[in-house]
Amino acid sequence: MLLMAAIGAGRSGAGAAAPDDEARGLLPRLRRDDLILIAFGAVPGAVVGGRLDYVLAHLDYYQANQNAITDPSQGAFGLTLAVVLGSITAAAVARLLAAPVGRWLGVAAVPVLLGLGLGKLAMALGGEGQGAYSTASWATSYVHDGDWGSINPTFSAIPSQLIEGGLLLGAVVLVVVPLYLLRFGIRRWKTIIPPDFARRHDWHYLTGWRRYLVALGLWAIAHFAAASTWRDAKVWHALNAEQIIVLAAVAATVIVLAVPSMVRGISRGGVVIDRRIAAARITRAARVAAADEAAEGARVAAEAEAEVARKAAEEEASRLAAEQRPPGAPPTGRPRKTKPSDGPPRPKPPRSRKPR
Repeated sequence: MLLMAAIGAGRSGAGAAAPDDEARGLLPRLRRDDLILIAFGAVPGAVVGGRLDYVLAHLDYYQANQNAITDPSQGAFGLTLAVVLGSITAAAVARLLAAPVGRWLGVAAVPVLLGLGLGKLAMALGGEGQGAYSTASWATSYVHDGDWGSINPTFSAIPSQLIEGGLLLGAVVLVVVPLYLLRFGIRRWKTIIPPDFARRHDWHYLTGWRRYLVALGLWAIAHFAAASTWRDAKVWHALNAEQIIVLAAVAATVIVLAVPSMVRGISRGGVVIDRRIAAARITRAARVAAADEAAEGARVAAEAEAEVARKAAEEEASRLAAEQRPPGAPPTGRPRKTKPSDGPPRPKPPRSRKPR
């Protein structure tokens, strides 16, 4: 999964913007060496969250045996809070590294979904994750003796692990395929119309941290549906403890993401501006200003070149005229302007000389 995330970081940068934006310096580059630290940063949150999930799912037992909460040899780990808290601690480490958190979340969306799905399918090899007992034709059982992970493995039961794994692999397809369908187009060339991919322009909700939230939402739906086939006792109506934890995690995520936006919208007079949209507007305005400045500079340079060319043409014309003038002829030039007069020039009266 780390290798897939590293390849995704090097190729697309989570599809946060156009491919040439990173080359132009508009987006920070994703450093692959940060991926190892971010992955290690997810471990503490996953461990604490997984243990907390298991304790909440078996709260009646751990209320009577509180010393067993921190005993690693007793019990197991849950999945819901492990994914949530692991994502939070990984994002915190990325923030400490001054890495673009949103783009890293976008890169990790598909590897996380694929890892969860393949992990659920791998549980079937060890006989773990068997659901409620069933006599259906598609129920599974483990007839041979072995160290199987489920209780009563020889009894036919619903393959909950296979159901969740298949749903998660389908979620991977839902996240990946639309990105290519949006780019698919027809390129005309003479009479042949071959299919081709247009310039990358991902859907708004499948980019950056939104892509990761979409992936987590699809995983929550699949996990909630698979948990309904478990053997756990019903806690509230038709819901077991794991399903309640999933609903609480989804509600908490929605509140954490929605309340700050609502508060900012109220403080700004009811106008909520998405940071990504605002950044895109700023980038577009900067590009327009740079284009206008370049056009103005080109216009001034063209005017200067035209003035230099005009002066050079005048000098060349003067030189050619001087070469064609015969020797001793007065230089030609523009006629001098004379002031208009009322009539012919009057003769001046002779001066009278005084006798000595």
